[in-house]
Amino acid sequence: MSAPIHTVRNAEALAGAARFSRALDAAGTPTRGAVACLTANTPETLSAYRGATWSGRRYTPLSGRWQAEDVDYVVGNCEADALVVDARYADLVATAAERVAPERRFAIGGAIPGFRAWSDVEAFSGDAYERPLAGENMLYTSGTTGRPKGVLRANAAEGPPPTLTAAAGAAMMRAFLPGGASDGVHLVAAPLYHAGPNTYCDGALVLGADVVLMERFDPERFLATVEETGATSTFLVPTHFVRLLRLPEDVRRRYDVSSLRLVCHGSAPVSIPVKRAMIEWWGPVLYEFYGGTEGGGAMIGPEEWLRKPGSVGKPRPDVEMAILDDAGDEVTAGTEGTVAFALDETPFEYKDDADKTAEGRVKPGWFTMGDIGYVDEDGYLFLCDRRADVIISGGVNIYPAQIESVLLERPEIADCCVVGIPNEEWGEEVRAVVQLVEGTAPSEATAEAILAHCGAHLSGYQVPRSLDFDEALPRTETGKLARRSIRGRYWEGRASRV
Repeated sequence: MSAPIHTVRNAEALAGAARFSRALDAAGTPTRGAVACLTANTPETLSAYRGATWSGRRYTPLSGRWQAEDVDYVVGNCEADALVVDARYADLVATAAERVAPERRFAIGGAIPGFRAWSDVEAFSGDAYERPLAGENMLYTSGTTGRPKGVLRANAAEGPPPTLTAAAGAAMMRAFLPGGASDGVHLVAAPLYHAGPNTYCDGALVLGADVVLMERFDPERFLATVEETGATSTFLVPTHFVRLLRLPEDVRRRYDVSSLRLVCHGSAPVSIPVKRAMIEWWGPVLYEFYGGTEGGGAMIGPEEWLRKPGSVGKPRPDVEMAILDDAGDEVTAGTEGTVAFALDETPFEYKDDADKTAEGRVKPGWFTMGDIGYVDEDGYLFLCDRRADVIISGGVNIYPAQIESVLLERPEIADCCVVGIPNEEWGEEVRAVVQLVEGTAPSEATAEAILAHCGAHLSGYQVPRSLDFDEALPRTETGKLARRSIRGRYWEGRASRV
């Protein structure tokens, strides 16, 4: 059965947010408290998100792809005062729910023992909320030590919405397309627990657009939904492009997507042939951004990109960017270095992880997401490599540390390294390279046993798609794993290593 698709009018989104704001107030949720949500792309999710952030609270979305242990950790780490859960994920919150008072637990889409029904929320007035106050998101990235890390920003000023995230989304949509999405329909085709879909959905709501929510992406259904709803804007990742382009030609021609005026994409690198093919199909409507949950950012429109294929653009007007050498000094045009951004007026930190926060600070007032790149003589940024360990598969960040920890539980493994290797659909896929203990010979049975162990102890998206054996994994003079060397084996002969 196809996953449901929901249409939410802008006024309905505002009313739903007002109801949830009042429900939080009535339950005694602190004004600057935290609301955690483990939900799908449903109208109730919009109500919870907007109701939390537009009543001064901090909103943290949780992923249904996480293990229950990670859900429990994040609910505790974000110090959730309220919890919203879709009934389909009830098993994931059996432990985490105990951290939150029963009167502040809300169930969507069915009953969950110990949770209030969503009808309790719908009983409140949907009239304009009397005390709007800008809260903020605290999204979690995968952690280098295996635990998700919360990106915590200073609270917004004691003023009314929009939140910083919503304002940023609206500003980028206006910058990409004068007039933004005020008279349009924004189609959400990616999970709202990710930063990109979240930011642009909220930005579209700020601009007055209606929203259409796909609970799960299907390429042909996406095209049909664009035609049926007259969608004018959307956010996609390169994996979506690949899946769309793989549809038979007659299927692609069957649907009218000419209503699309703004297709934002980011979260992962896109190959030049794929993006060129999408522009040839949909016209000059693809607008790319480069940034992260932490902030920063560059952007590029379709006409610029056709002149500078492969570039991720120039810094946004409100962003200062530099390419730095290992000493922290800015390099000249055409020279590769660390891509760094100046911290803005609301600097972030990784909650309860001072080491990770410090790791990203390349010099006072500047941070990096770990990418290597250069700017050309016209100021356009090109990404070349990734200094950080992160693997980006289908727009999802995957860090090797937790996977390697699980691999090392196997008695036959002496050493291991997890890297991202090229995958035409997903951008990268997870590959494990293992060194067996002396006396153990590589075999298909051993590989299957190792991968089965990973499947039993990791979330599905973290499990290596394949495994290679290595007689002796390379390490540096200081004993550190030579990860870039191992990763480089799989990227030889490619123009870009991301």
